Amino acid sequence: MAKRMYVIAAVAVLAVLTVFGASSEARVMEFDHFSIDVPAGWQVEEDKENYTVGFTAPDNSAALTVAVIENEGMSLEEYAHGIQNELNGNNLQELEGGYMFEFTTANGVDSIGIVSGDDDMVMLLTIIGEHDDIDAMVNSMEGN
Repeated sequence: MAKRMYVIAAVAVLAVLTVFGASSEARVMEFDHFSIDVPAGWQVEEDKENYTVGFTAPDNSAALTVAVIENEGMSLEEYAHGIQNELNGNNLQELEGGYMFEFTTANGVDSIGIVSGDDDMVMLLTIIGEHDDIDAMVNSMEGN
């Protein structure tokens, strides 16, 4: 399990450090496990093999990744602690329906991890950097 957590955490961090390829228009985008409102100019890249979707701000000041993990029988708190540890995070806080923690990327950028889900699926959101559109994007997310 620890190896799987490390892989998921690494995928999430690497995805947001990459410049994503395809740009999007302002629209609601549907993915396998969620939908999200993507503002105009944000770049989007989906890695179906690793169940990860990355979104990068037009000015590259911020990125959001969503990684979907099959729940292997652990509690959300256990996933949150494990991922937080893999990312050398701190300040784990319980939220309604999940957990949030802070971490710093290898490039020194302050970031946030959010873990939510249920008995079947766990979702890890990583927010790296700051951009005015991030809150609206996260709040627009809906599970499929």
